[in-house]
Amino acid sequence: MAESAVSAAVGSISNLAAQETSLLCGVMDEVGFLKAELERLHGFLEDAKHKRRSGDASAAVLVGQIRDAAYDAENVIEASEYMVKRNKLKKGFMGAISRYARLPTDLIALHKIGVEIQRIRRKISEIFDSANRLKIVGLGNPTTDIGHADDEFPQDYDIMYQNFEDDDVVGFDNEYNEIVEKLVEQENELNVVSIVAMGGAGKTTLARKIYNSTRIRNHFDTTAWVTVSQKFKGIDLLKDIMRQIMPNKLESREIDQMQELEVGKKIHEFLLNKRYVVVLDDVWATDTWNQINRVGKVFPDANNGSRVLLTTRKEDVANHIEMSTYIHPLKLLDDEKSWELFSRKSLPSYKRSSLQDVNEFEELGRKLARKCNGLPLALAVLGGYLSKNLNIQAWSDIFKSRISTKNGQMMRDILARSYNDLPNNYMKSCFLYIAVFPEDYSISTADLVELWTAECFVQPRRKYKPEELAYKYISELAQRSLVQVVDRSTAHGSILRIKIHDILRDWCIEEATQDGSS
Repeated sequence: MAESAVSAAVGSISNLAAQETSLLCGVMDEVGFLKAELERLHGFLEDAKHKRRSGDASAAVLVGQIRDAAYDAENVIEASEYMVKRNKLKKGFMGAISRYARLPTDLIALHKIGVEIQRIRRKISEIFDSANRLKIVGLGNPTTDIGHADDEFPQDYDIMYQNFEDDDVVGFDNEYNEIVEKLVEQENELNVVSIVAMGGAGKTTLARKIYNSTRIRNHFDTTAWVTVSQKFKGIDLLKDIMRQIMPNKLESREIDQMQELEVGKKIHEFLLNKRYVVVLDDVWATDTWNQINRVGKVFPDANNGSRVLLTTRKEDVANHIEMSTYIHPLKLLDDEKSWELFSRKSLPSYKRSSLQDVNEFEELGRKLARKCNGLPLALAVLGGYLSKNLNIQAWSDIFKSRISTKNGQMMRDILARSYNDLPNNYMKSCFLYIAVFPEDYSISTADLVELWTAECFVQPRRKYKPEELAYKYISELAQRSLVQVVDRSTAHGSILRIKIHDILRDWCIEEATQDGSS
């Protein structure tokens, strides 16, 4: 009797297990179809995003629909793969008994997954229909280039860093000398020297070169550099200054616990008998000076030739400071200096030597450089993009394309091209992710690599571990001038810290928001 009961139980288990296996196989077949459609869908995404940037509202809606479908598909694929793993966990009779207990629930779950896949596939089919009506074309499978990304990085890539450093100051020799003279001149009264220009004109790069120069370092007893940015707190700026001018006198923990009045007083007392220069970089608001000094005068005037160097996009910010002020409007680059910077980025020496038609590249390059209207950031980013596309046809296509002559829109057009040209979608996600850091933040590449890998933005491949590939991504972004190198290892030249220009950061935030990645 007992034997027949066991036989009946085994038969029931076998029948239910067969149902589950059949249903699971059907679901996994559907998953395979869904993955294929997703790959095709991603090909349409790039063209839809391009049309969206051109102001096509219907394309913008379609981009959102593609993103939503992709997220839904990712969730259902993960659920189905979990069911496969669960199905394989336990073997033998006891495993079958355990599975028998949960089979009804699993069968319901598999049915729901199958229904959800069908819903998503119908949605994707509707998206394809909309794409056809909008004349949006598939640009090939964007995931296929990922498998070949090993070839994107030449073996000697890491020794090429001298070609894309960010301390190159092209075309500002006269400005450099003039501002240095203003800082070290004999006038003893404390005064402010302000560099004023539009975003991307090279204010910070020039100020950094001046600040790091031997002449400035030898002339002043104490130096400090703080980035102000659009959103700042006076107390945080003051504490940053204190950490730089008094690195050995106070523990960072002690400074953190101080109130604003105490910090301002200690800075004033320390600087009173020092000839100092303090750089306030990227000042946006006219009341910044008042906020810094609201609890008392922070920067003393001991008639010893101390200076404040300020960079800003707004001349009224410089005029608002109530003390002796010299304002230096920074001019945009002329045609010759524009070409000098552009050629450094687009035709670095290690690539120039292998080109057979250098003269043709130079002729086209000069025309392209003029399109950037003398704006250094535009020249650097467009040059970095074209350095990865060294063929005459690509350069000619860019020259014939409609890049806006208005500086704001021109930068957006150039950034969109450079972003779309990144080797794969993983690198695009990595680039957009950098915008999560605060404005003007100096980012540790070690921390960034850890965050990228934790977010699964970097996938392992046969030649590289994820961490190794992430560092390759950083080098690639630096060569394209999409990030700025702040610090390198003196031992082997690897990038230790980077920053992203605030114009590029704003673009990344907008792009991520429109794509639904925020």
